[in-house]
Amino acid sequence: MKKTLLAVALAPLCLPSQVFAADESSNDIMVVTANRFEQPAGNVLASLDIVTRDDIQQVQAKSLVDVIRYLPGVQIDQSGGRGQKTSVFIRGSESSQTLVLLDGVRINSATAGGFDFSGIPAAVIERVELIRGPRAAIYGADAIGGVINIITIPDSYDIQHELTAGVGGEGYYQGAWRSVGQIDNKTVGQITLNTEYTDGYNIKAGSLADSGDDYGYETKDLVARLERQFTDTLSANVSVLYNDGYSQYDSYGALSRADFNAYQLSAEGVYASSFLRSSLRFSKYKNDTTNYPESKSSASSRFITYRESINWLNTFEPLSGWVMSAGLDYENEEVGGSTSYTDDSRINKAAFVTSTLSLNQFTVDASLRHDDNESYGDHNTWSLALGWQIADELRTYASYGTAFKAPTFNDLYYPGSGNPNLTPQESESSEVGILGSHELLSWRLSAYDSEIDNMIIYYPPTWVPENVNAKIKGIEFDAQFDTWFISHDVVLGYADPKDTKGNQLARRAKETASWKGTYQRDVWNATLGMRYQGERYSDPSNLERLPSYVAWEVATNYDVTEQWKVSGRIDNLFDKDYSTGTDYKAQGRIWYLQTAYQF
Repeated sequence: MKKTLLAVALAPLCLPSQVFAADESSNDIMVVTANRFEQPAGNVLASLDIVTRDDIQQVQAKSLVDVIRYLPGVQIDQSGGRGQKTSVFIRGSESSQTLVLLDGVRINSATAGGFDFSGIPAAVIERVELIRGPRAAIYGADAIGGVINIITIPDSYDIQHELTAGVGGEGYYQGAWRSVGQIDNKTVGQITLNTEYTDGYNIKAGSLADSGDDYGYETKDLVARLERQFTDTLSANVSVLYNDGYSQYDSYGALSRADFNAYQLSAEGVYASSFLRSSLRFSKYKNDTTNYPESKSSASSRFITYRESINWLNTFEPLSGWVMSAGLDYENEEVGGSTSYTDDSRINKAAFVTSTLSLNQFTVDASLRHDDNESYGDHNTWSLALGWQIADELRTYASYGTAFKAPTFNDLYYPGSGNPNLTPQESESSEVGILGSHELLSWRLSAYDSEIDNMIIYYPPTWVPENVNAKIKGIEFDAQFDTWFISHDVVLGYADPKDTKGNQLARRAKETASWKGTYQRDVWNATLGMRYQGERYSDPSNLERLPSYVAWEVATNYDVTEQWKVSGRIDNLFDKDYSTGTDYKAQGRIWYLQTAYQF
């Protein structure tokens, strides 16, 4: 989180509402993820982080993993390098307990439940908004640990065309084209094309390292969007996102391959007046993955997620400083492929209402949602938060919320390992935080406590899922400050994630820390980053301990001209040998070079 965002978060809580039209003279950063409507970041009563396109380019991020790995409360587990299966743990929760949105549309897998974070290249990302803590009262199932919204919509439609090309170690290359601009006085659009490839490396460690196999990855991506303003109050937009490629991986010591393709289609109509903003959106999402050994392509398994959703959202301002939002969600989820499930579809219908009220130096948020699902019946969730602007430079807040996550199709019905007796996971979470912004230092301190009932964990040796309870406590601190010519960003975290058996939750460390230092001088900048992750266990029974590690990265950018930029990045700068999972090696030192030209 940048220093400017902390300053925004400390803006007076009684600011006039900017839900319907942002004031162009305002310095507030507007966000959409917290309550499903646009609002100033300073009015959000939750732990919020924003990563902008400028931030992404400054560190030369290559994937979504690179974009979020320095954020507070985030731990990454990656089975190798680019394109390998990647899990993200938010505040000690399971990776599948984080709701992942693509432009506000749910993209979690219906079969596995989580989302493979390695599959989103940085080239198509305009912004990422991360909300830590429960958000089920607004979004429904899955939002126990938090919500990650990957946004591909530009903040501005100023005409711009950019060509990017890059190379790197292990046969890496990348090429992208991005065009954004106004088509006529009522129509704007964007298109981004991206392709990436790497030979990869031998991701196996220990006795399996002699296989000599490299695990490669390739992706081709398309993002396109068109928006038109028909009248002063009526507008519409359509968008398409497409992703196609493959990733080689290890399966019980054999080189295997996953061919994947996914698409998302969305169409939305919007009515916006001075009192009401109402939108109706239809979206369709499909993810199709086929897995097979490289030596025997006929022996394949295929997993398909289909999801159609209709969302009707209404935001209005009954009184100055009081904003309300109410909506209806309909979702039809189906699974297909080579696996025969006892049940292969389910429909979820939901209604929710949320309210934000600002009174002098106080702000109150309240949300309530009801879900009706074919598989597990009715479920109610709610949340309440209070913020207090103590002084111009000091703000505090407290929140409480409930959340749930339904068992996935794999959890319930996968042949040989499913458990049809599983019940939905339920959580109760509380958080307190305090933020300060001073002339030389901006900082944030937050503490949280979550109790998760019926958490679904796969224990060895049977690896059949079962419901257990878990309790997670933690504290987070981050600060931004300048020393002479270097800007610093420091993050410290401590968590105690345990199940009722007394085991530390798998692949989650208690201690984490990171630091980034950025030097800026005229047309040149450089960023040096360090990440620390403490000891953790590879398995839920705590039989295989993983040692702590420290990894460093460096990135630099040079503006040759106003239009032409050259950049470089080195990951794992000191070639540290470490592992994020048993028998898997992290990426060794690797370099990247990139050039970009704007028209």
